[in-house]
Amino acid sequence: MKTFAALILGTAVAFASPALAEGEHSHSHSHDAKRGGKVVESGHHHVEVVTKDGAIEIYVEGEDGKPEDVNEAKAKATILSEGKKEDVILSPDSANALKGTGAFKAVKGTTIVVTLTMPGHKPEQIRVVLD
Repeated sequence: MKTFAALILGTAVAFASPALAEGEHSHSHSHDAKRGGKVVESGHHHVEVVTKDGAIEIYVEGEDGKPEDVNEAKAKATILSEGKKEDVILSPDSANALKGTGAFKAVKGTTIVVTLTMPGHKPEQIRVVLD
């Protein structure tokens, strides 16, 4: 039942995303991770999502692999873990990292949907499922 609920929510979030509605896409690439997370290509950015229990960090790089300045970016993560849904606001913490905390567990099967809005860009959506 948890998997079904996650599938329904993931589908709903995907259809609600302006970036995906515009025809942009995202692909998961785990081979580029520099900090032990998962890397997703989204729009004009590569985003590494790093999680541990109660903490999430995202690192943003341009298509050229160089860090992007996220000081003016806005981001929110919706985390589906152990049958619970939690929204976590991500705040700039360094030149190319946004971080947030919550009560979630970063266990196998956890689904994380990040909505990232970089200055001058349309919102992008990144989806990661933890191994």
